[in-house]
Amino acid sequence: MFMSYLLYVRLGCHLCADAAALLAAANVPAQRVNIDRDPALRAQYDTLVPVLYDPARDRELIYPFDAADIARFCAPAAAD
Repeated sequence: MFMSYLLYVRLGCHLCADAAALLAAANVPAQRVNIDRDPALRAQYDTLVPVLYDPARDRELIYPFDAADIARFCAPAAAD
């Protein structure tokens, strides 16, 4: 099953560019979402970006994160 994540960002944010580069290096598909285009997202993530969001499991990974953090975050959920 193809999994896609959302990467909440701001334009001109160097940390957001760093996070996107980490995701690309890890081959993790993530759609960038500019929080400044949505007042609700801006209110929620204003000072937190970049944030990697997993819509399938409704959870987020707030920067700073590294390749190991991404691998753990993207690992399949353990069966109950």
